[in-house]
Amino acid sequence: MRMKKTLSKYARYGVTAMWVIAGGWLAGATAGEVRHAWAVVPRPPEVMKEVVVRNVKDDEGKKASFRIMLFSDEFRWRINSFDALEKAGKRPEFTEEMKAVLNSAKEIIVVGASSEEIPAGIPFAQGRAAEEKRAARRAEKIAIWVREAINEAIPVRKLNVGHHVVTGTDETSDQRRVVIILVLDEDEGVNIDQSLRTAMAGESVRAPIFEALLSKYSLGSQGSFTWVP
Repeated sequence: MRMKKTLSKYARYGVTAMWVIAGGWLAGATAGEVRHAWAVVPRPPEVMKEVVVRNVKDDEGKKASFRIMLFSDEFRWRINSFDALEKAGKRPEFTEEMKAVLNSAKEIIVVGASSEEIPAGIPFAQGRAAEEKRAARRAEKIAIWVREAINEAIPVRKLNVGHHVVTGTDETSDQRRVVIILVLDEDEGVNIDQSLRTAMAGESVRAPIFEALLSKYSLGSQGSFTWVP
């Protein structure tokens, strides 16, 4: 009996020690690091690559933190195929892990993009305009699916990067990548457009998809982003 009491006492000391260590780490961390430590939910299986960019300033110095997620090929085909997007009743199956990630955000940004393909015989300007509308519909549809997966009152923004520049490639599936961006934290009144562009530009080496979104699409390469109403 005495041994059990002794072990129990040591266990309590161990728990206390762990809290002291944790308290010391928190005391030395910045507020942004503390928020980040608790806010980021582990990466879900749908996502093949992600980048967390913290405290990115807009032109007035206000900051926002982002978690930018690039979806896997398998999930990309399910969520981004023409049939799934254009026909009623089709839904991607988000995992519980993905739902937890979405529900951890302060805001969610879904990205709509169209590949370089334009039907034969259609003037380029007309074809590009049609593809930009297709990209907007893609953002709208993904936003609907995201809203169905969240149970919090989280704003969902729809970013239309438009039509991919013509490269002449026969394989255009990568041009329709699925990207969802979580706003993890933001100062009041921050310009999300400016801070997000800065975040993408700064991380383009680690994630080349960011460079593509900013320079290879008709609407993404402009001075500011195009948001779907």
